[in-house]
Amino acid sequence: MNRDEPKSEREILRRAIEAISKRLPTGWLLEEQYDVVGANDLRADAALAIVAPDGANTRLVLEAKRMVERRDVGVIADRLESLAGIDGRPVLVAKYLTTQVRADLTEKGIGYVDATGNLLITAGQPAIFLADRGEDRDPWRGTGRPRGTLRGDPAARVARALLDFDRKWRIRDLIDTSSASTGATYRVLEYLQQEGLAERDDDGTVRVPDWRRLLEAWAEDAAFLSTNRTVKCIEPRGTEAFLGKLRETKSMRYAVTSSAAAAEWAPYAPARVIYVYVDSVEEASKEWNLRSSESSPNVILVEPRKPNDVAFDRLAESQRGFAIAAPAQVAVDLWNGPGRNPSEAQELLAWMSANESEWRK
Repeated sequence: MNRDEPKSEREILRRAIEAISKRLPTGWLLEEQYDVVGANDLRADAALAIVAPDGANTRLVLEAKRMVERRDVGVIADRLESLAGIDGRPVLVAKYLTTQVRADLTEKGIGYVDATGNLLITAGQPAIFLADRGEDRDPWRGTGRPRGTLRGDPAARVARALLDFDRKWRIRDLIDTSSASTGATYRVLEYLQQEGLAERDDDGTVRVPDWRRLLEAWAEDAAFLSTNRTVKCIEPRGTEAFLGKLRETKSMRYAVTSSAAAAEWAPYAPARVIYVYVDSVEEASKEWNLRSSESSPNVILVEPRKPNDVAFDRLAESQRGFAIAAPAQVAVDLWNGPGRNPSEAQELLAWMSANESEWRK
């Protein structure tokens, strides 16, 4: 992937066409046209003719956008379908497309390419299936907290409440349960409604139409390891000995997350490293007699920036006797974790979908 941020729709379009061209099989041809008149006398940014070795061909009609919000997908899809007409295949290209936007485009039968490498284009005649995975987080978003994200503590609190409980919410009850401020709660709800992640009924109550999409949206903006203080440690006797220490811990608050916690609901593979939320890494290291180890840690202590972090809300106890974070928290942490963690997140999400009544109250 070209790591430089595309500065214009023209550059976004050029990168998308390069990405499509590189993924065509040997012997296939790609013919390009720019700023063309599509079906219904609408002007398209580009049209691509893909020709198979036997002469069969299909036409892709491309529309370029710098930014795409989920609330705009319906309008964009309608325009692309009108542009493509009966014989064309509509394709949206953009600088970055979120997981939710990509899912919505797929559901509507719209192909997509973004500048981070996310790509899905299909056609029936000739048979075409081009797919690739890019970034699940916008690599060019600034460091400040832009308007309209689920980044930060208030958003995490509101998201966790909406995820942990399957109910219609009065705003006052949501504020009380989430412990977010009134202003922050309204701002988060406004964004969720814009993105189609929450809906407000005629009686003023709020509900979540699809909890999984809400969780995935939160996961995209969460940053488990980069926003919290982490200290790598080693328990010389191994992870099982460390979990034994946790079972004996009564005077200090903690919450196991990631692989060791997910094993309670969706076993994947033995956890090689135990991630634990703690109030103080210094106190935890002393309590559990851990040694610092940058090279080969088997315990990573995670200290949130603020006391009473949402990670400590609604803890559960594993069958093995130690405290674990709630399933929604564990899933988001895995989503943003290293190595095989994202795959483990998918396994946990599958369990959560099949057993919703066991974790959503």
